[in-house]
Amino acid sequence: MPLFTTLLAMPDRFQQLLDQVPDDHLNWEPANWAGIPSERFSALGHLCHLLDIETQGYQVRFVRTLTETLPELASLDGYQLAQDNDYPQQNPAVQLGRFRAARSETVERLQALPASAWARRARYGNYGEITLDGLVRLLVSHDHQHLAGMQ
Repeated sequence: MPLFTTLLAMPDRFQQLLDQVPDDHLNWEPANWAGIPSERFSALGHLCHLLDIETQGYQVRFVRTLTETLPELASLDGYQLAQDNDYPQQNPAVQLGRFRAARSETVERLQALPASAWARRARYGNYGEITLDGLVRLLVSHDHQHLAGMQ
């Protein structure tokens, strides 16, 4: 399924952009964020955020959508996560390894689902009622937003 290929490619795509950032600029942020199509994170911040949203956001949302009847899914405050998890002090190689492992786990779980599971529904913030398929596509969109921000 092309969706799985796209999801699995994300860690490599992100690493290609991260590899272009000098080590002494991993925590650099622009003085002006105008025109930057993503959340306001440094390169290291983007990586840490992707990991946290994968594990604390989407993996949890997927499980709840699959196991509960029309659950109300929580949005996460990415900037609070950054503060709570001290993104500037994280090791990029460790974080990238964790992100790779988490994304692989996400895709393995999704690939194992029967076709009927993709129609399961939840309520999610401003999106209202959404299917599991829709949630997975939001994850892909979130990935693209962060790739655009890195570029």
